Amino acid sequence: MKNLKKVLSLILVVTLMMGLAGCIGSKKTNPGNSQELDWSVLDDNNLPLMNTTDDITLTYVHFDSPVLIQEMAKAFETKYPNINVELVEVTSADANTTLQTMIANGQVPDCFMFTDCDFALQNDLLYDMTRLWESDTETENLVTTMKEAKIGYYGTDMKWATPMKWFPGIIYIDRAVMEKLNIDMPSVNWTWSEMIQIIKDATRKVDDKQYYGLAAFNRLDSYYGIAASQDIIGEFGFDGTKFDLSHWAVGEQEFADLKLGGYVAPDRQTIAMEKWLGDFDAWAGASGQVAIMTEAYWTYLNLWGDPEYSEPLGLDWVPYPIPAVEEVDGVAHSISTMDMGGICASTKHPREAYELLKFMGWGIEGWETRLALYNDETLVTAAGAALIRDFVPAPLTLDEKIWTEYKKLYYNGVDDEYWDAYFSECIEPIPYGWMSIPGYWNYCVDYFNTIGIHTLVDTGQAKAQEYVKDATDKANEFYAQAMKDYFNIDINN
Repeated sequence: MKNLKKVLSLILVVTLMMGLAGCIGSKKTNPGNSQELDWSVLDDNNLPLMNTTDDITLTYVHFDSPVLIQEMAKAFETKYPNINVELVEVTSADANTTLQTMIANGQVPDCFMFTDCDFALQNDLLYDMTRLWESDTETENLVTTMKEAKIGYYGTDMKWATPMKWFPGIIYIDRAVMEKLNIDMPSVNWTWSEMIQIIKDATRKVDDKQYYGLAAFNRLDSYYGIAASQDIIGEFGFDGTKFDLSHWAVGEQEFADLKLGGYVAPDRQTIAMEKWLGDFDAWAGASGQVAIMTEAYWTYLNLWGDPEYSEPLGLDWVPYPIPAVEEVDGVAHSISTMDMGGICASTKHPREAYELLKFMGWGIEGWETRLALYNDETLVTAAGAALIRDFVPAPLTLDEKIWTEYKKLYYNGVDDEYWDAYFSECIEPIPYGWMSIPGYWNYCVDYFNTIGIHTLVDTGQAKAQEYVKDATDKANEFYAQAMKDYFNIDINN
């Protein structure tokens, strides 16, 4: 069955590459497709007017909260009665396969979410929305790294995609554990070295219980590269034109040394976890025996922010920004999850598709609708949980009213100052590499992960520094090849 699925997948990919059906565009020649819209009459956001007379259907492929997006689609249809929104709900892991299947069957969406930019670019799925994006006055007030890092331009002058859901980088500290271990809580403006010292100080036995300084859902080396330099706009030291894995190697080795030194809690479903907590399936985040955790942003509202979950376990997790290696003037950049979205290259309704994508992602009006839905207690997920327990992203807009209301989702009367301080320090996001850098995912699959560098360094079989030159050269080769393949740009000239 697995082999059959692989064969079918290959057939679908070949179908896409041949352009027999679907979402096929031509980025290499830059057709200026957004220029075909009627720009003679503009709306309040400096965009062409929507077509509000013809009855049309827009198909949106997404991996957002299903109940929430269903309600948002209804709100969009109420505003534009001539537009019917057809939703295709997928998981992020299945998004690419679903898109391949839809396109091969001639069921082309108008806009869609994705995570792997190599998938979208190598299959020519994306519409050039440069003029729409750059004319839209609302895009002028988004998190500043959107413009500084040119997120979604992929090394070109054209806007192909944009973040739809932003989950800021975050580190959690359990105050209850810090108090138990008699360690002072750090300043919210802490540095990387302060964090490492707490990890070491908090790893000890107390009352026959083993406490660990760190539980790492996310690897520290993924955080370190961005935390080490404000000039970096992508993983592995990517500065917009080339890679340099020097910073990565420092973070990789430091994390490996912490693991080898016994400062990092065991992973879930390991013999070490069973030995530590007596349960093979135990989770460090529920143990009450970890000081610092690199969990996902959504974990707080999903679990820790629910008193019914945290209080019986004695948990008191509070948010901290990912610390910079050195103090910076202003807000430091930090790695973030940014699920991407784009308009399908062959949509018949690019202006309307842009408006739907904006409503579901970064737009103020869409966020007003989201917040109202999050606060509607009659709406619950399929599992019966409140919508605010279902992977809530942060606003990409910096609109003050939106943020004022958004923060209330996190306020509990006790940790409000922690959340205010955190939100003021997390707003310079840099996306993970596969979301934003052409060739990155192919590099990881065909080189970095094939060698197994993480495992070799983590187990002490090799030093990270040994790989810097070769890994940097390979990363730059993959990037150059991707830019040539996707955009016919020769970055070596």
